[in-house]
Amino acid sequence: MKSLSLEDKNLIEKLKSLPIDYWDFKGEDTKELTHGLHTYPAVMVYPISRKIIDIMQETHQLNSLLDPFMGSGTVLIEAMLAGYKQIYGVDLNPLAQLITKVKMTIINSESLKLESENLYRGLRDNFDSLSVTINGLNEYITSEKGLDVSAKTGWGDSAPNLIREYFNTINFAYDIPEYKNIGYWFKPTVILELQILKNAIKKESDMDIRDFFFIAMSETIRLVSNRRNGEFKMFRMPADKVLKHNPSVLAEFTKILNRNIEKMKDFERICLEHKFCPEIKIVAEDTRQLNSIPDNSIDIMITSPPYGDSRTTVAYGEFSRLSLQWLDLCDNPEDTTKIDSKLMGGKKYAKGFEYDLNSETLRQSLDKIKSVDLARAGDVYSFYKDLNDCLRAVSAKMRENSYQFWVVGNRIVKLETLQTDKIITELGVDYRLQHIYTVPRNIPNKVMPSLNSPTNIIGEKVATMTNEHIVILRKIKNDCL
Repeated sequence: MKSLSLEDKNLIEKLKSLPIDYWDFKGEDTKELTHGLHTYPAVMVYPISRKIIDIMQETHQLNSLLDPFMGSGTVLIEAMLAGYKQIYGVDLNPLAQLITKVKMTIINSESLKLESENLYRGLRDNFDSLSVTINGLNEYITSEKGLDVSAKTGWGDSAPNLIREYFNTINFAYDIPEYKNIGYWFKPTVILELQILKNAIKKESDMDIRDFFFIAMSETIRLVSNRRNGEFKMFRMPADKVLKHNPSVLAEFTKILNRNIEKMKDFERICLEHKFCPEIKIVAEDTRQLNSIPDNSIDIMITSPPYGDSRTTVAYGEFSRLSLQWLDLCDNPEDTTKIDSKLMGGKKYAKGFEYDLNSETLRQSLDKIKSVDLARAGDVYSFYKDLNDCLRAVSAKMRENSYQFWVVGNRIVKLETLQTDKIITELGVDYRLQHIYTVPRNIPNKVMPSLNSPTNIIGEKVATMTNEHIVILRKIKNDCL
């Protein structure tokens, strides 16, 4: 590899001069503007990308940015607020695509206020006119049918049929959701109230405002469901808590939408003041491919990839599943349960694999994991093989001498720490990526479980990662190899 350039050395000196807690952002509001419209798993807080962009703009004229793991669009929003002309975001999750689109779409505050008032008026009328039907549904399920709404069988697996049966008894016709085990995740009145809300939102003719309403509904779905809200995976409340859980869909939705309207109002004001008008491309594509982004076109890349495969780390698909179903975000309803299998590390190597990646650090870790659990070693290999493909695809889109900022965490599997910060620098060599510098940071704001089980043995717990690394790479010329 070529020695560091003067630009590299200046960047390193700048980073070294910063206070030790510069990247921690402890206690800082990370939900300002449209960043706070919707919860999403393991989000990279916006001050990280904002600081990176600020530092780079001191010495570089940058117009195009890529986040190949955009999630809910944090980096893209910051690029927009920094005045970038071309902004690309990539994600396979349809919910992530919708959240990002809504967060980055400037909506006129007066129009939004008018349409929200119309929506509220219609919702109040609908809920008032259907109040007897809503209350009667719960009475029918629990008293007449004698079913336990906290049980998986009976109500949980037969909810659509039971609701239709109730409607027939009162000569009432209404849409009925058909999602598998919907009764397991929602109580009877909540299902009907969510359908009333969905029908009202679908009447909105302005698609941008309609999507804005649907994002508020998506947050509502999570809060009124029987899911444990502190989890990203699909874990249900204990039965006794389900019985006590009696949320109001209308109240939750109203609170969330009012909050989001204020955030959009602030976002609109700032964007209009600075006349931000970038070309934004949100790509529903696999980062291992990136066929829709031109080669050699990106000035800077900032991203935070997953820590590992979705099945054993952060399950983005599981977190999104109920919203994907209710909002009809997948063309094929069966795809709502397959998001995680399509993400990095989704391919299984339970019976072993032939190691073929250019990272000695990873090879040594895999050998240790293989000695105790071959299948788990296969999971780890699958993830890093996909990460390697992502590095190849991303690097092809970058201009020569462009910088990449990878915010990564080093997870633990079978008591072995996987040094992703080091692994990514070793893998990058094959794709003309020179390691410039790595910045450590504490992660006081990232929502992660405080303990996990790296051995999968009940009762054995270790602390999860409490820090990340910002790995800085630069794409060099062919003749520098």
